[in-house]
Amino acid sequence: MFERDSSIAVPEQARVPRSAAVRKSFQELRKSALFGNFLSVGLATVVSRALGLITLGYPARTLGPECFGMVGYAASLVAYASILQSPGLLLWGTRAVARDASSARETLFSVYSIRVVLSLLGYVALVLFAVTLVGSHLQRSVIVVSGTVLLFTALSADWALNGIGSVQIPAWISVGTTALNVCALLTLVRSPSDLLVYCTLAPAVALTASGAGYLALARFRRVSVRVVRPRHLWKVACQSAPLGLVSALVVVLHYSNNLIIYARLGSHDLGVFLASYRLIELATMVPSLLGTVFFPRLMKAAVSDLAAAKGGARLFAQVHMVAAFFFAAVLFAEAPSIVRILYGVKYQETVPLLRVMAFSVIFNYAICGYTNCLISFGRDRVMIAVVSASALVSVGGGLLLVPLLGLWGAALVITCLDCVGWLVSLPAYRATIGSLQFGVWLWPAVGGLLVATSSIILQHTGLPVWGRVPLITLGYGLFLIVSIRDYRRHELTQPPMR
Repeated sequence: MFERDSSIAVPEQARVPRSAAVRKSFQELRKSALFGNFLSVGLATVVSRALGLITLGYPARTLGPECFGMVGYAASLVAYASILQSPGLLLWGTRAVARDASSARETLFSVYSIRVVLSLLGYVALVLFAVTLVGSHLQRSVIVVSGTVLLFTALSADWALNGIGSVQIPAWISVGTTALNVCALLTLVRSPSDLLVYCTLAPAVALTASGAGYLALARFRRVSVRVVRPRHLWKVACQSAPLGLVSALVVVLHYSNNLIIYARLGSHDLGVFLASYRLIELATMVPSLLGTVFFPRLMKAAVSDLAAAKGGARLFAQVHMVAAFFFAAVLFAEAPSIVRILYGVKYQETVPLLRVMAFSVIFNYAICGYTNCLISFGRDRVMIAVVSASALVSVGGGLLLVPLLGLWGAALVITCLDCVGWLVSLPAYRATIGSLQFGVWLWPAVGGLLVATSSIILQHTGLPVWGRVPLITLGYGLFLIVSIRDYRRHELTQPPMR
């Protein structure tokens, strides 16, 4: 009945079959350096995290909730002392090296110089706090020993290697140091009396990793420090100040609940809370992997090819949301099995807390996927508003809800703070990238719901956890394929940007 009007010009791209276009896109991706980096870093991260499960569950079982809580309190104080290191320098340095690799030597010296001086100040402040305000001699010793990690992390060269595109090297260094840490942990830590020995492991690992990173940078990439004038150091400090403030606020919101729980409920309850919170941290390590691979590429494209940078940012957010719902669903449904296998019967109180905090994984991935794109485009000041809102929820919510609801209040605060920060970031993301991408939530959300439901049903059938997890992972793969297909279809139908 209807005839095709030959006068209407059809874009050449639209005549390409969708399957052929998607296939060609994946062939190009497979040949790219990005794909190789992702596979290498992904494999290294999987190995490192698998080993990390030992360093997570073994000390919690061996030391018990009381000592585990003391270690968590010390780690929180060390994190607050690290604010003086101006951790935003690392993000600034990565971006500076990614945009101009010829400046790597000067940037390396600048970042090293500033962080070493600030690390010494941070450690002195930590020791003064422990000596004057901590009553327990054992807790004081744990803080002083754990704090030495500040002196060694200041010399890390991972950020420089990531900036110049050698993302595989830090990843595999992490695998090696984690393996050494596991061996030392299983050999040296046998009972709660080995608490101080356990506290020495993190500084030793940091020293080894920093040394290996710098040797790799100097030997394989021929990059070493080049002395610069004090005026240049001041310029670097000023330029990195917004990111430094962002990182400081992230530390505040990340650890404030630990300090509030320790002050109000004691080290035992803090140990129970940290058992669930450490699993959330482990589940939210994927954004770090994605950032390591995508960050240098996005940062470089943001100043050379804006259209490519925006397309990469959309893919960056898409991948985050695909992973978010899977991990949230697995943590929620398999919480009893995870706690029993890792921690044992002493930590059964952790199960309901873990299920509540599993929802925070979704918004943690969302805020990382959206806000890291803003950092790539240089929107550092927007991040101050984002993390300020999250920090306000963390501190204010903790002070209000922990005294009223105990550990349940802390779990609710953790669940809400990333959601608030993500909502604050949306206007800036819309203005910078051009699309809020709510559509990328649909299929992963459906897949996550089915994963959780299937896992709970399989539990009632008596299927063991080692049989359930592979099945639900394969099932979620279907939603991963559909989500990627929808993304490619959206990209292929977009008009060319001018």
